[in-house]
Amino acid sequence: MRMCAGIVPACGKSAPRCRAVLCARAGFTLIELLVVNAIIAILAALLLPALARTKARADAVYCMNNSKQLATDVHLHAVDFGDWFPPNPDDGVTFLGFNWCAGNAYGGLPGFSPGPQTFNPEVLSNPNQAMISAYVGMSLGVWQCPAAPRTRTYQGLNPTMAGKTVRAARSISMDSAVGSVDSIYAETASNHGGRTVSTSGSWLNGERANNKHDKPYATFSRMADFTAISPSQIFMTVDESPWSINDACLGVSAAIAQIVDWPATYHNNACGFSFCDGHAEIHKWRSGHMTLNSPANTQPVSGPYADLMLDWTWFSTHATIKTQ
Repeated sequence: MRMCAGIVPACGKSAPRCRAVLCARAGFTLIELLVVNAIIAILAALLLPALARTKARADAVYCMNNSKQLATDVHLHAVDFGDWFPPNPDDGVTFLGFNWCAGNAYGGLPGFSPGPQTFNPEVLSNPNQAMISAYVGMSLGVWQCPAAPRTRTYQGLNPTMAGKTVRAARSISMDSAVGSVDSIYAETASNHGGRTVSTSGSWLNGERANNKHDKPYATFSRMADFTAISPSQIFMTVDESPWSINDACLGVSAAIAQIVDWPATYHNNACGFSFCDGHAEIHKWRSGHMTLNSPANTQPVSGPYADLMLDWTWFSTHATIKTQ
């Protein structure tokens, strides 16, 4: 059969009319659009939680890597300083040579003004102020858990960073039972100077200044101090709650059931730890009361907070042991 010019075999009609029909059929009806949107919403509801869980797992792995790196760097410092761990005074002193991690990093959440070094990372890159910074290769990311929430305008002196939004410089603190101090601080708990001695262990006996090295709670200033317990059982560093963090020493009460400085709950009510043998792990808390929503206070484990007892027991028994 002979076809005339302008006839489209697939349509069997003239080309202009066929194009009009095809154009009319090219769009979606309202019902079709609603069905597509509903399918997309269902897929998003199924996939987004899975993606969130994947990100949370990735953050936890990254957090453990950072914690393990810090523990390794503390051990490297000890190799260079006659087995002594770096100083861990219970203050934010920025004097040269007296702190493993200098500065105060409190605040920075809504309604909670930041401290002088909260968004100033330069203090962490000075090996004379943060004494293990030389061992981390001046890396600033190692001081942070990737899930830590605080961001604010840069506080440092680098003109190229002025006005930029940055993450908090640090989210990690060291067990108050671990590290050394200088002899003046060991006596006064305020001034600094003198030779390196064992830390007293702030708060271990229930109050800030009552404990002394191994009297009555053990402190661990050198690997040689691990005689009554394995270093794999004592934590070295921990993610601290953004509502609790201040200086880089995390106070733990072992004698009295109370939370002094609060560990974080960044990983689905779990927290990243490094331990004194160099390994790192994520620990899951039992109580929902470990999550803070306002600036922290010392909290007795009683009354409405009695469900913290299992968490406090694990926390305190992995911070120190009683020796007397």
